[in-house]
Amino acid sequence: MGTLRARSVTFFVQYLVLLLAALVWVQIGPVRERTGPNLGLFYALIGAAVVYVALRWYLVVGRGAGRQWSYLWLAVDLLLITATVRLTGGLDSEAALLYVWPLATSSIQRLPRRTLVAGLSSAVLYMAATWVDRADPNYVSAMAARLLILLLATSQAVVYARAESASIEESARLRERLALADYRDRLAGEMHDGLQHYLADISMHLELARRLMPDDPAEAASLAVDQRYAVRRAADELRYLIRLLRSPAVDREGFLAALRNHVNTFGERASLSTPLEIEGPALALPPEVAHAAFRIVQEALTNVEKHAQAGQAKVTLRFARRSFECLVTDDGVGFCPASVGEPANVSTGVGLSSMRQRAMAVGGELEISSTPGGGAEIKFSAPLKAGQVAPAEGIRNGNDQAADRRG
Repeated sequence: MGTLRARSVTFFVQYLVLLLAALVWVQIGPVRERTGPNLGLFYALIGAAVVYVALRWYLVVGRGAGRQWSYLWLAVDLLLITATVRLTGGLDSEAALLYVWPLATSSIQRLPRRTLVAGLSSAVLYMAATWVDRADPNYVSAMAARLLILLLATSQAVVYARAESASIEESARLRERLALADYRDRLAGEMHDGLQHYLADISMHLELARRLMPDDPAEAASLAVDQRYAVRRAADELRYLIRLLRSPAVDREGFLAALRNHVNTFGERASLSTPLEIEGPALALPPEVAHAAFRIVQEALTNVEKHAQAGQAKVTLRFARRSFECLVTDDGVGFCPASVGEPANVSTGVGLSSMRQRAMAVGGELEISSTPGGGAEIKFSAPLKAGQVAPAEGIRNGNDQAADRRG
């Protein structure tokens, strides 16, 4: 079970425990007395809440509905709390403490904007739920004190959410810088021990040939010609370094394993549903196509995290005998390609242009489809020549979302 799926299950278990606790709480003498004739309505509210939790479980855990539903869940949660406050005593109801729950969950999820919306909405709804109690001489002072506490809690939750979000981003940047520094050190070592050695050897022998030229031209020529072997070794070393610069993860783990690990890690880090689907028999792609596809998926997912405000980003791989397709789709806010300088046949803009250039470098194509409010689709397709591909051993065919989606 993935980390995000486990968190979702834990959340729903807590929700059901809360509903059961509410049934016990309403049986306490003072609470039952305050509820009075509204007891039947309270039981009906609990029943409706159970149905809501079951539907939400189905959509979130079963169907993978993501953050695009988060404000709807927040609205329903706040309305259920408000109804509970109204039915169990209004201004005197302890249920008002439940307004802290959506504040806590939003801030823990590092969502400052939603935390602020939760706090302000809670204040407005609490006033609405207790408005019928305004004739109470203590209403104004009691309401002012409770709203002050609620707004203070909101401000603290927003600050926490912002700080945690900034901390996570800074940690990610730091890890990236450290990884890049380690990779540069490794590459510098490879160049020093390999390529530089060959080039120094070639330079030394050519200098020796130059000095021999006046006295022994034949020996000088033979010495210079012999350096072609050293040049070949240097070229081999250079090709090795180029492979290191491409994508170590793909070379080390294989395309599908590296992509699956990246998609899963991205989904957990970005709190997105990220199913990976494979259509057709999985094939071992040519190295240049595999590297291009991996980098295009990386860039597309990064764009989803930064700009799409999506709840799901699905990666689909389609294998055929003569072609390969890789699609990254999201259900986010979408965009108008022309508005970011990316009309259908023009390669501008850093991220989209980079993906298009990678596709063209391997003889492939990149198609970008999006409309405002309708999500986006990035499709990379590349032709495969006969004899270039072979069945990939140990790779599952069909859909991998049962094992690879977030939860």
